Amino acid sequence: MSRENSALIALEELKNLEAQRVAEKQAEEQARINAEQKAREEEERRQREAEEQARREEEERQRREQEAADAKEREERIRVAEAEARSRAEQEARLREEQMRLDAQVKMAERKKTPYWLYITAGVLTVGLGVGGYFFWTNKKENERVAAEQAAALEAEKKARIEAEKKAKELADEKAELAERQADLDEQLKNVTDEAERAKILAEKAKLEEEQESVNKKITANKKKRGSGGGGGGGGGSKKAPIAKERKNKLNLGGGNAPLGGI
Repeated sequence: MSRENSALIALEELKNLEAQRVAEKQAEEQARINAEQKAREEEERRQREAEEQARREEEERQRREQEAADAKEREERIRVAEAEARSRAEQEARLREEQMRLDAQVKMAERKKTPYWLYITAGVLTVGLGVGGYFFWTNKKENERVAAEQAAALEAEKKARIEAEKKAKELADEKAELAERQADLDEQLKNVTDEAERAKILAEKAKLEEEQESVNKKITANKKKRGSGGGGGGGGGSKKAPIAKERKNKLNLGGGNAPLGGI
C-alpha cells in the first residue's frame, strides 16, 4: 500500500512540475508577445512624433518665408511711395522755379514795354502745368490700384496656404489613425485560429490598405499644391509692385535761356 501511495505522490509531483513548466512557458510566450507589441507601439509613436516634428518644421519654414515676402512687399511699397514723393517734390520745385523765372521775365518785359505775347505764353504755360499735374495724378491712381490688387492677391494666397496646412494636418491625423488600425489588424492575425475570421480580417486589411494609399495620394497632392502656391523664396513668390517711373517733363520747363524754356 505504501508503494502505491509513493507512486501516486510521485506521479502527482510530475504532473505539478509539468503544469508548472507549461505555465512558465505560456508566461514567457505572453511576455514575449507583450514586449513585441510594446516595441511596435513605441516605434509607431516615435514615427508619429517624427512626422509631427517634420510637419511643424515645414510650417515654421513656410511661415518665415511668408513673413520675409510680406516684409519685402512692404519695403517695395515704401520705396515706391518715397519715389513718388520725391518725383512730386522735384516737379513742384521745378514748377515754382519756372514760375518765379517767368514772373521775373514778365516784370522785365513790362519795364521794357515788350509785346503782350508774354502774357499769352504765360497762359499756355499754365495750361501745360495743369496737363502735367493731371498725368501725375493719373499715374499715382494707377499705382494705388496695382498696390490694392497685389494686397488682395497676397491675402488670397495667405488664406489658401492656411487651408492647405489645415488639410495637411487632417491627412496626417487620418494617416496615423489608419496606421493604428493596421497594427491592430496585424495583432489580431497573429492570434486568430478560425479561417473565416482570418479571411474577414484580411479583407478588412486590404480595404484599409486602399484607404492608406488614397490618403498618401491626397498628402502628395496637397504637398504639391502647397509647394506651387507658397509665398516668398519657395518658388511662387509675390509679384513686385511696379516701380513708379518719373514722367518726363514734356513741357521742358526751365531749359535754356528762352523766356518760356523753349515752348
